[in-house]
Amino acid sequence: MERADLEQWRPKDVARLLALVEGQRRYFQEIVAVLPVGILVLSVDLQVVLANAAVRKAFGVPEQSSIRLDAVLPFWVLERVGNAMKTGATEANIVVDSGPGRRLQIGIVAIPGWDGDGGREALLTVQELGAAVAVPPGPVPVPRAAVSPLTITELAGDLAAVLWAVEPRSMRPIYVSPQAQRMLGFAAQFWTSNPLFWTDRVHPGDRERVMQFYQRAIKSANDSACEFRSVRADGQIVWLRETVRVVRDAAGQPVYLAGITVDVSERRLLERQLVQRERIEAMQKLAGRMAHDLNNILMILEGNAEEVLSGLPAGSDVRGEMEAIVAAAQRMTGLTGHLLAFSRRPPAPVQAIDLEAVLNPVVQNLGVQRKGSLSRSRVNANAAQLEQVLTMVVAAAAPSAGEVTLEASNIEIREELQRPGAPLAPGDYCAITIAASGGKAEFAEGAFERFLPEKGAVDDTAAQLAQAYGMVRQWGGDIAIAGGPETGTVFRIFLQRAGEAANPESPVSEPSEPKTERQLATVLVVEDEAGIRALVQKFLRRHGYEVLEASNGEQALEVIRGHGGSIDLLITDMVMPHMGGRELVDRLHAQGRDLKILYISGYTDDSTVYAAELPRGSAFLQKPFTLSALLEKVRGLLGA
Repeated sequence: MERADLEQWRPKDVARLLALVEGQRRYFQEIVAVLPVGILVLSVDLQVVLANAAVRKAFGVPEQSSIRLDAVLPFWVLERVGNAMKTGATEANIVVDSGPGRRLQIGIVAIPGWDGDGGREALLTVQELGAAVAVPPGPVPVPRAAVSPLTITELAGDLAAVLWAVEPRSMRPIYVSPQAQRMLGFAAQFWTSNPLFWTDRVHPGDRERVMQFYQRAIKSANDSACEFRSVRADGQIVWLRETVRVVRDAAGQPVYLAGITVDVSERRLLERQLVQRERIEAMQKLAGRMAHDLNNILMILEGNAEEVLSGLPAGSDVRGEMEAIVAAAQRMTGLTGHLLAFSRRPPAPVQAIDLEAVLNPVVQNLGVQRKGSLSRSRVNANAAQLEQVLTMVVAAAAPSAGEVTLEASNIEIREELQRPGAPLAPGDYCAITIAASGGKAEFAEGAFERFLPEKGAVDDTAAQLAQAYGMVRQWGGDIAIAGGPETGTVFRIFLQRAGEAANPESPVSEPSEPKTERQLATVLVVEDEAGIRALVQKFLRRHGYEVLEASNGEQALEVIRGHGGSIDLLITDMVMPHMGGRELVDRLHAQGRDLKILYISGYTDDSTVYAAELPRGSAFLQKPFTLSALLEKVRGLLGA
């Protein structure tokens, strides 16, 4: 409007217009003031332009006191604020400690400066993690002093959240910020013009619970928070978190609900995967311990049965019973093999590979329908194993009849759980989505934990899924799963984009050694299982070796000190009480003793053993082993 047009207005009309503008400004200021999430606006020289009541509570700054940024924020956070204003970059999920047992989550958004000179200011959102911010009962004070003319539209437009206000009786939205369309696909005007949409946006399965939450929030004097599923305009289900505060009049009656809504779908996914990872790691430790103990027992059983069989004549009546014992022990050995496969991750070379070069053959060979397209992307993985993983997952996802689709897309993980062992660190990933109609509900829960084959099963799909999970985790990726008869089965395989940190490990083949026996060599057997120790000692002595024995590493050191002659070969279990095999060997090397070493174990988490990265003159023998296999290893090492 030109100045000349304003001069033609009557003073009464100008005053009415200014009153309307002032009323709207105060209305938006009151919403910002009572938002349950702290709002802090900083100028280019890091001066406080705007601070609502919630940010003062989060920092513990009284209402009448000024906020000293150097006292409430670490220096590195202020540096990131300055960088955001220079570059326009958005920072999210910054977590800082604010006292014993308290943490704050801070987001930084660069916004246009009020002067309109092209400069930027910084908008910070501040929220306490793990606890709601208490508000004293009664009317909520609205700060009036030192308020910037910054409008709510400028504040809300750049936030990765929806600010809103709802009339408490009818639950009709009276204000929704522009981010509403980006979050759910419905424009803000649609929210406010459809009174029933506030309820309809909630997933039917969560609707009753969420409505009860709002009723409790209206009666409460404190901030309240709730997480629920919502349905986007495109039908996609997302998880939202709403933090709500009730604004009351002087009589204490609720005037409206003010709140903030954020999309927490990514955080929910990561938390679910973290729980899955922790469960599987606990089961892997249990499986490894069980494999170790079972293999010790099986070693005694099979070894003694082999000794008895070797001494029986061909027509003995007892021979059939002994052969049945050996066959049963071998079946048990197969089960411990599944335990070991689940409990350890054999190293495999991880390289930057062309993802499309692996996906295309899988799609063609398995008859999978490809959806969409992906520009050429490189990921950190093992090409041969990735093809196995995709084959295993497709076999698990596919129902007896139905369509299986595969889609690859590039995504960015921004959420940081700030917890040890988080499954996916922030960064760039490729997500391979494999979906099948008519899904198998039994795979939706604990799918990667069924590492033993079912009795009488014609396939071992469950065990293969556990192997696939271990492979992908080894590459720094993860697998998520959801499924049921109504929604179908959906697997999502996350792989790091090339350039992210990877841990390539190339197995080194063990050099072949000549197999010549040295008679009357001295062998020290260190084994905590007495039955195995006695069996090995008897067997080696029968083949001409002098045998010493010890039950653990400390006792082995005493035996070596008390033995007058040289010791040619050390046979040691890797997992023993007091001192394991690896530590024993390190102690001997530190003393200047150079021995040939044969490691034996029913289970070890030492990846160098399975990668055959043992020094020359060392070897590994997996329990349970046959006595002939033991003799071959001993002869090979001594012949070297």
